Amino acid sequence: MADSLDLAIRIGLTVLLFLPLTVGIILNKQNKLDTAKTCTLIIITGVILRTIYIFYTGIDVRQHDVGRFFSKKGGHSDYILYLYYNHKLPDFDPRSVIQFYHPPLHHIICALWLKLMKLLGVSIVKAAPETLQALTLAYSSLFCVFAYKALRRLMLKPHALQTATAFVTFHPTLIILSGSINNDMLSGLFGMMALYFAIKWSQDRKWLSIIMLALSIGFGMFTKLTVGLLAPAVAAVFIVVFIKRIKEWKRFLLQFVTFGVICVPLGLFWSVRNYVKFGMPLNYVPRLSESSKQYIDISPFIRMVDYRPYQFSSPFTQWILDGHKYNEYNPVIALFKNAMFDESTFFMRSITLQSFCTALLFCNIIISLITVIALVMIWIKNRKVKLEHKLLITLTSAVIFGNYIIFCFNYPHVCTENMRYCIPLIFTTAAVCGLLMDRNDLDGKFFGICKRIVPKCTAVFCMLSSFVYTVMAFYYR
Repeated sequence: MADSLDLAIRIGLTVLLFLPLTVGIILNKQNKLDTAKTCTLIIITGVILRTIYIFYTGIDVRQHDVGRFFSKKGGHSDYILYLYYNHKLPDFDPRSVIQFYHPPLHHIICALWLKLMKLLGVSIVKAAPETLQALTLAYSSLFCVFAYKALRRLMLKPHALQTATAFVTFHPTLIILSGSINNDMLSGLFGMMALYFAIKWSQDRKWLSIIMLALSIGFGMFTKLTVGLLAPAVAAVFIVVFIKRIKEWKRFLLQFVTFGVICVPLGLFWSVRNYVKFGMPLNYVPRLSESSKQYIDISPFIRMVDYRPYQFSSPFTQWILDGHKYNEYNPVIALFKNAMFDESTFFMRSITLQSFCTALLFCNIIISLITVIALVMIWIKNRKVKLEHKLLITLTSAVIFGNYIIFCFNYPHVCTENMRYCIPLIFTTAAVCGLLMDRNDLDGKFFGICKRIVPKCTAVFCMLSSFVYTVMAFYYR
């Protein structure tokens, strides 16, 4: 009986996935389907897809450093429970318990959520932890909303805006993180909000915009310090707008001071507290042993230049621990794979279904390579995109990707090569694809081909992502 109910729910959710498409067709026939409605339907479809994913993905599946609840072995689960039971921040060196070194905002919210579940009569031991995925589902969905709002402010034409919104909405990383109960998705949401409010402030220069920008970065760093990597891009926007409107310098200086007063204490409170009380380094990240089976004993140079074809024979991240022949070592190839399937191997009993995963991987590679070329050409040829927006997109991409590469070399383990450290790249890739489709000043045969490839490849990308992450609901029953 339970299995039949489980199957019925999975089928029902899958059928529900086609509801926004049906509504779109009806509105189109009535000539009522505009760009805003189309993007809204795209995002709703993405929310349904995430709900399907969460339904068949428990809090012990495809998680990162979470551990098991009530196991008392550390991890994000114990961090949440510590706050739930003790109602205070750790009064000991956070380095002494696994994952307790992270800033606590996500874990505080999760602890409060568990309190709410208990008040509603949900068993804290048997059921309440599973409901935490409602929070990460909301974070992932809101990421898509703010990405759409940011893309719209770049003044993209309808088709370009719809394509870019769809790329973000159906990106597998955001689907996977919608069910991951560590702090990655909340920090990703705050990072996306920061990018949106940076664009918004550059256009309206209002107090509310810069205050929301400060809160986004501050709360983001209070969730995970890496949100602070957006600071150079935001600073560049500040400088360009300041120079362009130098006559308003007094007002801008007051805004910048207000930004710092809000952002800095929020962002650095946890790090400074632990440095003062326990001597924990401000950017502390624990190291894994070189004796670990996932250790990569290959020089950084070889890791960056080795693109031999055998590394593309499987679309999934390779782990000796999982019985693969080698540990994935090229951080760029690993990022392509990990962005689509995290650290997992899907459909192990079906070569046919794995072929869809391979197609999804290569769609991602094609879109990413076109994005890199298009970004360079937008700087060279495109004068219609504002300088502050070019800098925001370029510096965000460069700093996030550069930090990822350095991180991979400083911590040479397979688990380091993870897309969850590069979430802002999802938005910047979508933005550049949209700008490529939107502009006519990128002329020439090559860019004409690229402009035709991007929307078609993105459409296939979205369909393959939807297919893979829906079929899994039945494959892993």
